[in-house]
Amino acid sequence: MEGLRVNDMEHDVLKRLAERALKELDEAYRRVPDTDNGKTYLWRGKERVKLMLKILEGDEDAVRDSF
Repeated sequence: MEGLRVNDMEHDVLKRLAERALKELDEAYRRVPDTDNGKTYLWRGKERVKLMLKILEGDEDAVRDSF
């Protein structure tokens, strides 16, 4: 499979943004009450960001499993 080509600087920026997003989603997840359905959406967002980080780190299994 041919992937998207990005230079090293773009790759690092994308990785830092994904790491920051994951940190913010973790914090929001802890603050949302258990009775709120928003926790489900936050959890799904966290899983998507984790997948993006795995792909950015070059995990071939993550790429294959995302389809």
